[in-house]
Amino acid sequence: MELPLTPLEFARRTRKLYPEREAVVDGDLRLTYEEFFTRCDRWSSSLQTLGIQQGDRVAYIAPNTHALLESFYAVPQIGAVLVPLNYRLTHADFAYLINHSGARIICAHSAYLDAIDSIRSELPNVDGFVALDGGEQGKDVWLDVFVDCDSRRRHSHLSKKS
Repeated sequence: MELPLTPLEFARRTRKLYPEREAVVDGDLRLTYEEFFTRCDRWSSSLQTLGIQQGDRVAYIAPNTHALLESFYAVPQIGAVLVPLNYRLTHADFAYLINHSGARIICAHSAYLDAIDSIRSELPNVDGFVALDGGEQGKDVWLDVFVDCDSRRRHSHLSKKS
C-alpha cells in the first residue's frame, strides 16, 4: 500500500520509526523526534485552547528557529492554516498581509514584538498575540509562551488583547 508522504504523515512515520534519533538542533536546544513531535502536539493543543479551529489562520513572524519549525506541524495538525510571514517586511506590509490573510492569532519571535505592537490598532480581526520565546518582561499584552528545556513542559501566561 502506498501512502503520500505529507508533512503530517512524515511526522507520524518518523515518530514511530526513529523516536530517539536527534531531529532538531537550535543553538543549545537539541530534540529527538519524539520530543519534537510531542512539543508540536502540545502547541496544537494550546492553539485549540486559544480558540483556533479548523480553517482558522495563524500568522507567524520568526526567523528559522525550532518554534517556527514546530508551527509547520502543529498548525495544520488541527486543520488550521499556517501563514508564515517574511520577518524582513515593513510594518505596513505586516498589517496588510495579516489583515488580508484573515489571521486570528499572530505568533512572533521576540525580535518582532515591537513591530507588531506598533500596528496592533490596525489589526481589528486578530484575537490574540503569542510571543514565541517569552518576549520581554513587562510586555503584558502578549501571551508569553516559552519552554523549560529541562522538563520539556510548555508554560503560558494569558493576557487579553488590548
